[in-house]
Amino acid sequence: GTAGSALNQLRNPWGIYVNYNYTVFVVDQGNHRVQMWERGASSGITVAGQSSVAGAWSYQFNLPTSITFDQYGYMYIMDSGNNRIQRWWPGSTYGETVASSSSFYYPRGLAIDPLGNLVLADDWNQRVVSFPGVCGE
Repeated sequence: GTAGSALNQLRNPWGIYVNYNYTVFVVDQGNHRVQMWERGASSGITVAGQSSVAGAWSYQFNLPTSITFDQYGYMYIMDSGNNRIQRWWPGSTYGETVASSSSFYYPRGLAIDPLGNLVLADDWNQRVVSFPGVCGE
């Protein structure tokens, strides 16, 4: 496809998550947003971030890279340019920072382990960091 910011376009897609309904969530890094694509849809819906606007407010991202969900439906987004992980609850228009550090250096990967700990890959620091008890609080 062609890169862009329309609802049927992406610019540098990074992370992806597919739920049990086959709804696809795409971290659209170049547009600083998360797009949701329901099964069979020809266009996505922006469910987090502001399209094409980088920022550090609770409703914005700067180069997001990864996404995952916990068992309660909370969405966790690795906001790499802001060195933080944002948690968004279903239907929310903003997120809350659940983990951040000035010592992160371009964190990218994000997962939830079986105990509910949030685990991230801190790429340029060559390490993996775990945040116990963050999910489902």
